[in-house]
Amino acid sequence: MNRNVTTQGSGAAAPEGNEPARLADAPGFPHQNPSGYVALDDEPRFDPRRHFAFTQPERTWTLADFGYDKGTIAASPSPVAVAGPFRVLSEEGAETARAIALRLKELGRQSDRTASYLTGGVYRSRFLRDLFTSPELAAFLSSVAGTALAPHSMPSQQLYVNYAPEDITRHVDTWHTDSIGFDIVLMVTDPKAIKGGLFQFFRGSREEAARLLAAPVAGLIKGSSVELPPDRIESMPFPGPGHALFQQGNLVLHRATRLMEKGERITMVPGFVARDTRFADPTNVGSIVNWGEPGIPAELARHKAWFAHGRLEAVMSDLPMDATPREAASALRHAIADASALADLLDRTGSTEAAS
Repeated sequence: MNRNVTTQGSGAAAPEGNEPARLADAPGFPHQNPSGYVALDDEPRFDPRRHFAFTQPERTWTLADFGYDKGTIAASPSPVAVAGPFRVLSEEGAETARAIALRLKELGRQSDRTASYLTGGVYRSRFLRDLFTSPELAAFLSSVAGTALAPHSMPSQQLYVNYAPEDITRHVDTWHTDSIGFDIVLMVTDPKAIKGGLFQFFRGSREEAARLLAAPVAGLIKGSSVELPPDRIESMPFPGPGHALFQQGNLVLHRATRLMEKGERITMVPGFVARDTRFADPTNVGSIVNWGEPGIPAELARHKAWFAHGRLEAVMSDLPMDATPREAASALRHAIADASALADLLDRTGSTEAAS
């Protein structure tokens, strides 16, 4: 409720210390695929006992390490900025994921920011869906993050696959922040077999990065090829296929550098949401609504309905029975504010499309 939330220096709402956590269960997978996504047949069956091989992160960087102020840290459900490398997949798991990615590669697309990538991975592959929505993976990453995580409530954000570009003068992915809160970058090919293609992140806040890139903070999701001071850049070495890093991607500027010669480099990037709905939702719906991927409007509606449901349950359980009319109204408006704002955005988007 609004009276249990304080506004910190970042301008984002942060829960007070005495407010109970509100853990929303992850929504189920849609009963049908959006038009345009066809699932593979003849896939192996995912088995967590065979395909996972978790190890703990070698190092963790916090938001405080990146120079974020106390307000931003308090407004985030996790204090972790980046953690890794750590192992996620066994040799068999990594090789199976690689083989499926190669089967899907011809369906990839390109953008100004990302040279070669695949959308809709969990719609196209049951193996990848079961892998990245597994409770074992969510539990492991929750322990890394220090907060309860679930597979992102938008299936499109549950997996992107990035490939090495044919044009090696291009970065695999330029400097950017993400449009969602949490993800991992999982290497499924052998990093020792390629030259270049390093995963790097800027050791600093996105506000500082924006100043150095001469770009607005909101524009960081679009990508930039401007070089940053080398002494502020960290490279994450992956020991081998199946290893990954965890990041709070909306607050961490990162990239994958160009290859020095052609080679096979495939990473999988599954997204996650914090289950604690006391915190603001970092999902950048204003950007995602324009991505043009199949099913995005329905996914956004499902996502904000899930988020509102978590907050409405908190109203039912936490609203004092002696609340005033204004307090009760304020609690309701707070619970559904994101869903209402999205409905307005979708109306405007639909009107623009009809006019064109």
